[in-house]
Amino acid sequence: MIKTILVGTDFSEHSQRALERATDLAGQVGAKLYLFHVQTEGALRMALKEGLLSATSTDEEICEAVEQLIEERFSQSQCGIDRSQIVVEHSSRRGEPGVLIPAYAQEIGADLVVLGRRGAGLIGEVRAAVIGSVTASVIRRSPCPVMVVRREHRGIESLNH
Repeated sequence: MIKTILVGTDFSEHSQRALERATDLAGQVGAKLYLFHVQTEGALRMALKEGLLSATSTDEEICEAVEQLIEERFSQSQCGIDRSQIVVEHSSRRGEPGVLIPAYAQEIGADLVVLGRRGAGLIGEVRAAVIGSVTASVIRRSPCPVMVVRREHRGIESLNH
């Protein structure tokens, strides 16, 4: 029985598609959703990349701006979820996603992990085969089943038309 679903997210369109599928499943089985983001770079690098820096930014302001950005992205990704039907919690940590996602799944007692898969083509497939990918790492380490939602995945409703 699935009571707890963990969705790993990098806030990409692929992760959003995985969240949509996990939300559908959670609604059908009455499961609680945990949305989990792993920040793979430091606050300064992320702030620089996202244009959050000013000439007078302090370290504390940079960290606060990055945390606020992550919270905004969590909110945006959850805007289509009916919170009266599905309980959602979200969390973020810094580190290696392939390690932290399975560890968090263990911590919350997840029954299922759901991830989006980029489907980066042949070059991406070769690179993943040689050096590994987050999805492959999570599958190897996960304490529970992992559902991978492919880029070209279509929902059940689109298959019936």
